[in-house]
Amino acid sequence: MKQAEDFLKEIGFSIPDELENFPPPLQEGGGRKFELPQQDLHKQIESRAVYLLGIREHGAKELKSKLLSKFPETPELLAEYQAVPGVVATVVDEVLLRCQANNWQSDERYIEQSVRNWAAKGCGPIKIRQKLTMASDRSDLISAYLDWDDSEWLELALAALLKKYGNIDLPSERKEQAKRMRFLQSRGFSSEIIWKAFRK
Repeated sequence: MKQAEDFLKEIGFSIPDELENFPPPLQEGGGRKFELPQQDLHKQIESRAVYLLGIREHGAKELKSKLLSKFPETPELLAEYQAVPGVVATVVDEVLLRCQANNWQSDERYIEQSVRNWAAKGCGPIKIRQKLTMASDRSDLISAYLDWDDSEWLELALAALLKKYGNIDLPSERKEQAKRMRFLQSRGFSSEIIWKAFRK
């Protein structure tokens, strides 16, 4: 690349400043060969990713959002790392790929664990799905891990009622019955499951 630049300069062709500072091409294997200042940025972002994953599992979408938030692409950052706009997003994407290649980050592992944890807290499938879609774009995995029998979700809804109200009996007052139905709805249970919980 350097030889080509020298040749162009020799014949009087000038390279615009913005192209001289453009991120280098992809290397074999998908990674970019960054200059030293950008290598440092890459190490910092990867270090942050590993730190976050060491605390708990993260969905790829969630982890990417946190990294971009931690390293906002300000003029100061671009100047510090001698980079052009877009470099942070590029580095974050490459860090995510590296984390996935090394099995440090796995959407499937995150989704499986999260479904189990939120269900244990008495959340229904609608609420769990909402939470998962904020952290992962893998709707196929989310649907697969939420594919429980209605009887299992009903059992979970009844357990949530018992924990909250001390019983699972149908209240005699319609106002109290409506209150308990709203409670199950807020927990993310479908209308069908809520109806079954009070018509068991």
